[in-house]
Amino acid sequence: MTIHDQHEDDKRDHQRDHQEPAHARDHHRDAPPSNGGIALPVAALAALTAAVIWFGLSPAPPSKPKVAATAAAAGDPACASCGSQSAVAAATSAPNSASSSMTASPLVKTDPLPSWNDGPTKQSILDFVAKVSRQGSDTFVPVAERVAVFDHDGTLVCEKPIVHGMFLIDRVRALAEQQPEIAHEEPYATLMTGDIDFVRRLGKKYFLDLMFKTLAGLPEDKLESDTRHFLATARHPVFDVPYCDVTYQPMKELIALLRSHDFSVWICSGSGVHFMRPAAEAWYGVGPEHVIASRAVSELREVDGAAAGDATAGGDVPNRRLELVVLPHLQVLNDEERKPVSIGEHIGRRPIFAAGNVGSTGDIEMLRWSQSGNRPNLQLLVLHDDDDREMAYGEPSNDSLEAAEKYGWNVVRMATDWNRIFPRPLEKKQAVPASNPSAPATSAPAPVAPAPVVPAAEPAPQAAVPPPVRWESEIAAFEKADGVQPPPPDGVVFLGSSNIRMWNTLDGDFPGLNVINRGVGGANLAELAVVAHRLVPAAKPRAVLVSAGTNDIAAGATAEAVRDAFALLVTNLRAELPDVKIAFLAISPCELRWEQKDRQQQANEAVRDFIAARVAAEGKAAGLIYIDANAAVLGPDGRPAAECFLDDKLHPSTIGNARRAAIIRPLLYDLLP
Repeated sequence: MTIHDQHEDDKRDHQRDHQEPAHARDHHRDAPPSNGGIALPVAALAALTAAVIWFGLSPAPPSKPKVAATAAAAGDPACASCGSQSAVAAATSAPNSASSSMTASPLVKTDPLPSWNDGPTKQSILDFVAKVSRQGSDTFVPVAERVAVFDHDGTLVCEKPIVHGMFLIDRVRALAEQQPEIAHEEPYATLMTGDIDFVRRLGKKYFLDLMFKTLAGLPEDKLESDTRHFLATARHPVFDVPYCDVTYQPMKELIALLRSHDFSVWICSGSGVHFMRPAAEAWYGVGPEHVIASRAVSELREVDGAAAGDATAGGDVPNRRLELVVLPHLQVLNDEERKPVSIGEHIGRRPIFAAGNVGSTGDIEMLRWSQSGNRPNLQLLVLHDDDDREMAYGEPSNDSLEAAEKYGWNVVRMATDWNRIFPRPLEKKQAVPASNPSAPATSAPAPVAPAPVVPAAEPAPQAAVPPPVRWESEIAAFEKADGVQPPPPDGVVFLGSSNIRMWNTLDGDFPGLNVINRGVGGANLAELAVVAHRLVPAAKPRAVLVSAGTNDIAAGATAEAVRDAFALLVTNLRAELPDVKIAFLAISPCELRWEQKDRQQQANEAVRDFIAARVAAEGKAAGLIYIDANAAVLGPDGRPAAECFLDDKLHPSTIGNARRAAIIRPLLYDLLP
């Protein structure tokens, strides 16, 4: 029996599935078939066959081919969120569809995955579905255990930008109409510019914290109603179409195929649950009870009808009612290792099918857990490698693809595995923004005349201070890790003190640069100059960004001492890495050490003058650059902006680092060969 023959044997399941909402079917998968449910379709099939024989095989009037019905099953005739007809248009023009002149025959074999190109990936899917649903076989899986989970952003829909992030921007703008003062506060001011890259650089946890703070006090029903309005009216900023039109048609067909074989389908997303519930139901027919997502703390409150959005409320006596109200606290960040935990809590079963995507490392644990069961299982990892039809991007760490190779997952390559990505062909209206348009200018400072205090020659490699034995354990840990698994070569080493060590979003802030964090908390620049040979050369980097000196100033060092420490660091690095490029990131003022800002600035100027003198003498061959990103973390009054620093008022926050990165990133790109 061929795979397609197996699908024909399931025709009765297809007919039943097309007669009711997709998510409603998931509630009665375990119900045993009755004899009465079989007799009618069989009788109808026999009658139709007799009619074909009676009237002969003359050409039938043009009609929608069978494959069109199959494709349409992957999406409603019109999007439930915006009424778009693109799903129907796509279905009727599906590749591999039957000719309109084909005779009307119920025995025509159809392709359940018309948007998938024939190949190993598609065949793996068909083989898996067939073997787990073939009764009597050793690989048969009972209906109750046929659980499939899909990540959402980047797996089922275009995630550039993340749709939930655009909803946040929409809500911030609405909030600003009620509270105009926030339009001048960060991060709201930046979000209101529509900077979609800024949303990504916030980091998942900070983004969700901000989202729930923005929506705090709203009843859940009202929030989900607002989401439906957004989905019905908003348009994708790159393709200029409703967001339902940037869902992935091949994955919708896959969902339909799984449902036709009695799989219960779930979405497990890192986005907020009150956004995901309406989106999942509108776009994929997945009901709210089958959505697992990040969520805020909620509490039961008695509110009046007007506050809850009840149009019937009015008069002197308000309609008091109980509502679940969102609080400004993140309860669950449904990402990475939390995803399997959430799935276990909601479903109580290990999925035998799981799909995620390359873009972050958030799906690795979910796919591994799915693979760890005793039942036959399948894992898909979507790779975004088609810049013409969608976007092309990966992960700085490459962890997801390495996991796929290690564990044998199927990598779905958009460029070659899908003959169609969206329900209909789309054209990009604008380029995807690469950085914050409202960030300060990112041009490199012009070289200045050498100051007379610059040394005439570099110091010879030597220790300017006693060996920093107080950091020995941290340095030894880096050396041990490098010995076990050296970092990938040709990256960029970020060398510094705690402001580097605590920069946890380096990979996301500097995509494609292969960033290596070499932060030693509390270290002085003079100490780093001495131990640089133990921290940097093993990485064989193309460039080193140095962010240190604030601890030197705090300990009483002069501007000249900081300059000389940097000069020594350059000498020691070049002794082992002659061609490495080196950037100095200016010491950043902070509230905790505000009284030191003048001395910090003097140190910055001394290092800047040293670099300028070298560049004036050697040109680009000097391989040195001075970067001042301090404007990114200062407020309108010139003092450190509160949102750009942690509660200690010393170390940059995620938002502060994101703003600094917007200035640093293009300068690093220019520095690299």
